[in-house]
Amino acid sequence: MRKAFLLFIPVFLLAATVQKTNRLPKDLKEISGWVFANDSTLIAHNDGGNDPKIFVLNLDGSIRHKVSVTNAENTDWEDIALDQKGNLYLGDFGNNNNTRTNLKILKVTLKKVLDNQDVEAKFIEFSYPEQKDFPPKLAEKHFDCEAMSFYNDSLYLFTKCRAEPFDGKCFVYTLPTKPGTYKAKKRYYMVLGKRDWFRDAATSADIQNDKLYLLTYNRVIIHSFENGRAKYESHQTLPPLTQKEALAVHPNGKIYVGDERQKIVGGGNMYIIKPTQKKK
Repeated sequence: MRKAFLLFIPVFLLAATVQKTNRLPKDLKEISGWVFANDSTLIAHNDGGNDPKIFVLNLDGSIRHKVSVTNAENTDWEDIALDQKGNLYLGDFGNNNNTRTNLKILKVTLKKVLDNQDVEAKFIEFSYPEQKDFPPKLAEKHFDCEAMSFYNDSLYLFTKCRAEPFDGKCFVYTLPTKPGTYKAKKRYYMVLGKRDWFRDAATSADIQNDKLYLLTYNRVIIHSFENGRAKYESHQTLPPLTQKEALAVHPNGKIYVGDERQKIVGGGNMYIIKPTQKKK
């Protein structure tokens, strides 16, 4: 594995309009991931501890219908991806304390989700070969993940830094899409910033048209993404800190972000970012 090739330096700000649009339904109060099924449909899910349900949404965030995954639990679902063959992948890999030994990704077909109220999943089970202790030393807590997308023929995982002291490292791992048991392959790491995990740690990802979009609680970071390698291009600052954990890029280029509903800090909203041009 090569060492880090990219240090995030906020040179470019994406010229864009950030619009807070609709309140999300209470059924999605802990929204943790969504992805576009087509130009008029989002597929979403809640965070861990909630029912193992998939939500089919309209573009305004309203629920079209709900689908139960009958053979799985929602231990800590954190992100969702769609491949070119119509398969959905739900990442049950949230690992705040770096103690889990049952990391997995659920695989279901989009058509069954759109047409049924119940589906069964197949499983991609995996581990991080670099992790030897559960939990590892505080400075080595790099085995949480909340961000995933499909690219070429693989699933790309972008880890969430939990290290103490915080070093901002986001490791990039890949996995096959075929159900089975694997050791995730570490590719490289990026440094998203060195402030703290609620500003400089990845919470969702999407890859579209050779662009990688990474979400944190306070911004969307856009990279060029060719042959699985990321290069920083720009970022868009988002409204004050809420738990923003869902990101998806519409075919028209608009970026949809959702945050969890919290009593103290608010949230439970949909944000739409309309990019225009990049400037210094």
